[in-house]
Amino acid sequence: MNIKANHIICILISLYTLLIVCMGIATMVEKLNGKECAYETIYGAWWFVGLWIALSLISLVCLIGRKVYRKWAVALLHLSFLVILIGAFITHLTSEEGTIHLRKGVKTSTFTNTRHESLPLPFQLSLDEFRILYYPGTDAVMDYQATIMVDENGNRHSIPVSMNHIGKVSGYRLYQSSYDSDLQGTILLMTHDPYGIPVTYAGYLLLLISLLWIMASRHTRIRHLYQLAVKPVAVLLLVLGCSAQVMAQESPRTISKELAHEMAGIPVLYNERICPLNTAATDFVTKLCGKSTWKGMSADEIFIGWMIYYTEWESQPIIKVKSQYVQQILGIDSEWASVRDFYNSQHEYKLRDAVHNTAISESARKALREVDEKIQTVTMFYHSEMLRMFPLRSEGQLKWYTPGSTELPQGVPEAEFQFINHAMDHLVKYLLVDDVAGAKLMMAKIRLYQREKAAEEMPSPWTIRAEIFYNRLQSHPLTTYLMLALSMLAAVLSLVIKRSRWGSRLHSLLVGCMAVYISILFFLRWWISGHVPLSNGYETMLFMAWMVMLTSMAMMSRVTILKAFGPVISSLFLLVATFAVGNPQIAHLRPVLQSPLLSVHVAIIMISYTLLALIALLAVYCLCTDSHRGQLTALSRLMLYPAVFALCIGIFVGAVWANISWGTYWSWDPKETWALITLMIYAVPLHGTSLTDIGHPKRYHAYVLVSFLAVVMTYFGVNYYMSGMHSYA
Repeated sequence: MNIKANHIICILISLYTLLIVCMGIATMVEKLNGKECAYETIYGAWWFVGLWIALSLISLVCLIGRKVYRKWAVALLHLSFLVILIGAFITHLTSEEGTIHLRKGVKTSTFTNTRHESLPLPFQLSLDEFRILYYPGTDAVMDYQATIMVDENGNRHSIPVSMNHIGKVSGYRLYQSSYDSDLQGTILLMTHDPYGIPVTYAGYLLLLISLLWIMASRHTRIRHLYQLAVKPVAVLLLVLGCSAQVMAQESPRTISKELAHEMAGIPVLYNERICPLNTAATDFVTKLCGKSTWKGMSADEIFIGWMIYYTEWESQPIIKVKSQYVQQILGIDSEWASVRDFYNSQHEYKLRDAVHNTAISESARKALREVDEKIQTVTMFYHSEMLRMFPLRSEGQLKWYTPGSTELPQGVPEAEFQFINHAMDHLVKYLLVDDVAGAKLMMAKIRLYQREKAAEEMPSPWTIRAEIFYNRLQSHPLTTYLMLALSMLAAVLSLVIKRSRWGSRLHSLLVGCMAVYISILFFLRWWISGHVPLSNGYETMLFMAWMVMLTSMAMMSRVTILKAFGPVISSLFLLVATFAVGNPQIAHLRPVLQSPLLSVHVAIIMISYTLLALIALLAVYCLCTDSHRGQLTALSRLMLYPAVFALCIGIFVGAVWANISWGTYWSWDPKETWALITLMIYAVPLHGTSLTDIGHPKRYHAYVLVSFLAVVMTYFGVNYYMSGMHSYA
């Protein structure tokens, strides 16, 4: 009997592994050949569906054979997965998907399916109205809204369709996909899944109940692990060194710090968002030289100084050029170049031919694009694109114009026309002669004009001040390095000076200061953006840094390794957010992200990733030493339960969000697929009683350490290598 059971388990493991491998390969196929190819060859293939059915049936046999039904919570958990798979199978067999192209005044009663076949609908549709909503005072899209007329056997009525608001007609679900450039037509995605969705949602509900039941039950393995994990200790010491480069050249002219600070608070339209001039200045300087300061001058002083004394600033080596290949083209012998270095004596752009050269290597092209973008930023600056500070309402729409703009609409009163065209000229005159009173008076007039023309759209003075403060906190890389240095010092104090009262107090002070700093960054960004900061890579990494810090502070009294290295991990997440994840600019939410489920989904997923990162840290320590391995292994297994459970909940909350936003709860998007792969990989060690081979501490820690690569792939690999509906992340 045992031999048969072992054979069944071997078959189960083989099928399980095969499915994980197939899903990973499918995401690569999608990257190379497109989603349709991946679906036809793998996701929608009969053999792939057959593997899932075989896995479900064999799992059911194993569960019955091991009498899991005696443990009600565990049995309900596995039953919920079975119900979810049944729902997915029903969806696969019975659902319909396709697109509907509607034009104003044209009725249609057909849709085009995924095989490009035209199929009938049980009703007629026509487009009554389509419009794009913008964030107040900007050109940033807030929503796409269509009003659809429906004719069901003579019964005519209208339904609204927009992002995160699906139109429903006789069991058919319509959601906004695209639109025609003339705004006279819209493209809707259509799904019809009357049976699969209810069954799948029932599975999600059972899953939630079972997870809460297991976590709260006194008779589960979690309680036993908690009792074992009471005295874990840590051993390891990390050392980090950093160096700074000092440039000793004569600084060009600029204005006083007082006037620069005053002018930095003037609102402008930048990056499709009304923000202080300081934000545009910080972005401008950071793009050029990699940091927000230069030669002791702030971004505001540099930006405004360049605006007034541009002939002097053009000759300053402020543009960082890291590539030696680009340095050779420019004819410079250092990594710092001026704007004039990019043009020859005939005023021709030196990189023009090289940028369009397809014969060079990919690394060379990337370096060229990076430097070329810096020059384009300077060009935007010269065209005053960063100085859209004059709002004007025309035909019910608010637009922002640059000083001296030639695009002003007709009918603007002469006095207003003259003010828009010459206000900045007057301000510059006051700045050139260092007339503080005159300059401040002119700035006050500009602010008053803005308030009169765009009172409802303007951010409050407190929000402006908060954003300036936030920019100064997060823009300088030395702040991040300081955080990392403080975390290293805290690790030293916790490991070397364990029993010293003053050492413990200093450790608490350092960790407290770090926690306050990260919390200020997180909540300031929340306040400024107007939404929970979980919409892109930078924000989620910032959230993870915050969560790791809070988790470490909550558990460090009992878990020494978190006391030592929790702040280090938090500062590393902050380092990745600052330098590796992408542009930290605050931006409006994309229409598809305007859902309360976004915050819930991303927050739960990030909590799971945080715990999995800490589990990987424990694995590194346990593989390096035998000290307290039993207790640390118990702690790791204890943390694995909420990590996997949070990942489960995050995935099905994301599925509900997808069903609301995109009309389908599962579409084999690379992000979805790799999240499922990660869940399946980490679910294996939870079955230690059945899979005895993984129960050994060293094998367990080796497994969870290697498994963390799936988390890295899910977060970084999918976001920055693959495409899909999560490409905004």
